[in-house]
Amino acid sequence: MDLRTALEQCAMSNSEKSKSFLYKKFYGYVMAIVIRYMKHEMEAEELANECFVKAFNKIGSFSLHEDANVLEKTFKSWIARIAVNTSIDALRVRKQMYMLDDLSGSDTIHYSVNNDSRLEYEDMLSLIQQLPDIQRSIFNLYEIEGYSHEEIGKKLDIPESTSRTYLTRAKQKLRKLYLSQINLENIKS
Repeated sequence: MDLRTALEQCAMSNSEKSKSFLYKKFYGYVMAIVIRYMKHEMEAEELANECFVKAFNKIGSFSLHEDANVLEKTFKSWIARIAVNTSIDALRVRKQMYMLDDLSGSDTIHYSVNNDSRLEYEDMLSLIQQLPDIQRSIFNLYEIEGYSHEEIGKKLDIPESTSRTYLTRAKQKLRKLYLSQINLENIKS
């Protein structure tokens, strides 16, 4: 089965075979997006499944492009938006997006980061997971998903200036966490 056939069958007849094909083909992609927002893998798995339920319910609104390469890219973009929005909604519902987080003076000190050592994807993901929910969400939306501060403000129902502030705090915290990790590695070696 190819992508176009699966999308057509899913939209027209709600085919379980086509749903299974789409799920297997794009689960890893959706999970990679959702895990950036959630702290625990089980939460991310549940949300990834929820994303597919939403996608299958809305599949009729997705427009099929003639070119197979463009079709895959547009579908990935479409399902990525569903994944981001579902993740943000889950954080909002759980009320873990506190607008006031505890900041000590050391959190606002500027740290420089050397490019001598390359962090692996898992290491970077681990550092991002240590950010408070609001900072992690804004960091992901701005730096990874490419949203503007204005769009983030609308999506999270916060002022644009708050988005900028939390992004700055997230970057500062990531620098601090990164330096702590590098220092630990240096001590071990």
